[in-house]
Amino acid sequence: MISSFLTDMAGYCLISLPFYVVLRGIYMRKRKKNGAREIVMLLFFLYCVSIFSQTIIPNFYIYEGRIIFDTATAYARSNFQPLATIHMYYDQLGGPLAQIAFYNLVGNIVLFIPFGFFMPLLWKKLRSWRRMHLIAFAIPLFIEGTQYFIGRSIDVDDVLLNAIAIIIGFVMYKLFQRLRKLMQEK
Repeated sequence: MISSFLTDMAGYCLISLPFYVVLRGIYMRKRKKNGAREIVMLLFFLYCVSIFSQTIIPNFYIYEGRIIFDTATAYARSNFQPLATIHMYYDQLGGPLAQIAFYNLVGNIVLFIPFGFFMPLLWKKLRSWRRMHLIAFAIPLFIEGTQYFIGRSIDVDDVLLNAIAIIIGFVMYKLFQRLRKLMQEK
């Protein structure tokens, strides 16, 4: 299950990498270059491609040379009731669907932590609690809203879990900055 996600993510990263390198090279041509920042920017780009490849690109398969978008049951699986999916998965943690429940709960958190860490690291304007709380809800709302229009299932609980994850990432960034400052003072 996880290996298929990683394979898909890697494929999208490989396809998009040359475009990033060319466009970033053009953008940075007459700007001051910072090698460490460019590496972090590249990692953040690849991370974003990975996340969006699994959340925004419609489910599809190729049949007899045609691309078929799989939207048959998406809306039937959607959840608009807060905490319903979280509660259902929590109840399944000791049951036969424990692995699926665990991956969904933990995955929705772990996969979004880097947003909260990378964004303030790369952009100074995003280093305030207020702005990161707005970002923490804006990104998952954008993803779930987009999923609604492309025929993927949507879940209000994903917004909650993803927002919590982004804030956890921001707390990690703040701790990282504090530790860095303490190390420099010694």
